[in-house]
Amino acid sequence: MSLSAFLFALMNFFARMASGSAPWTLVGGTRALIGAGIALWVARLRGVSIRPVEARGMWPRSLFGTAAMLCTFYALARPELPLGDTVTLLNLYPIFIAAVSPAMLGERPNRHSLLSLSFAVVGVVFILHPTIVFGGPSPRPGAGVGASVAVGASIFATFAMVSLRRIGSRETAEAVAFHFSSTAAAVFLLLSLSSWKSPDMRDLFAMIFAGVCAGFAQIAMTRAYALGEAAKVSSFGYLAVVVSALLGAFALHEWPTRMKAVGMLMVIVGGLSIAFSGVRGRQKEA
Repeated sequence: MSLSAFLFALMNFFARMASGSAPWTLVGGTRALIGAGIALWVARLRGVSIRPVEARGMWPRSLFGTAAMLCTFYALARPELPLGDTVTLLNLYPIFIAAVSPAMLGERPNRHSLLSLSFAVVGVVFILHPTIVFGGPSPRPGAGVGASVAVGASIFATFAMVSLRRIGSRETAEAVAFHFSSTAAAVFLLLSLSSWKSPDMRDLFAMIFAGVCAGFAQIAMTRAYALGEAAKVSSFGYLAVVVSALLGAFALHEWPTRMKAVGMLMVIVGGLSIAFSGVRGRQKEA
């Protein structure tokens, strides 16, 4: 999962770069199409099938994942919200997973979950810095839309990951990645027809790099969720927040304010606390 998070961070960075001259639907469609190709290639190398064992169980993961991906690439294309802020909001799904796991996966909560969740929510408020709470100048126009869509992506991703956890080891990682990527590619490319715009050469290469990173990250993540507990595995996704924030600061000159940096740290600490306190609780019961 650590490898997956690092590769997804690179995808976020290249997707933000590519959005300079290419519509977000084309950037997302390219990522999905390359991801499907990589899944097919890896499946052939390993000699495994990409045909779903249980197609009915595969569709919820692919549809929720496609919805999350639509929100993700739309949010990444909004320059009003710094990359680090966007990726932090995109990675709220581990917290949401911990919240719904008791009801949907039978992974019982613990006494630290509510406190950790509240801690992370305060971190989100610090990142968004709403004027109704803190006063001062209003955020850049469009930042609120990007933030809301990023949170929506996390919600859709939560149900995608829960669906993936339910599939378990019945499906190969390559089959899950190919099914999801093919579904997403079809949706994205259909949407891009109405706003087609050819990217320049720099953004074209950024789109390709984003697709390659995401393709391998998808397979690694799928395998991790199939084998491990959802809350524990999802905690490693916060590596993507750290790497994305660093890339945004040093490469895009999007330095976070002190309050936003504290907010990012609170979200990370809250999510990790939920995940690992849950793991310790289950170990004590074993």
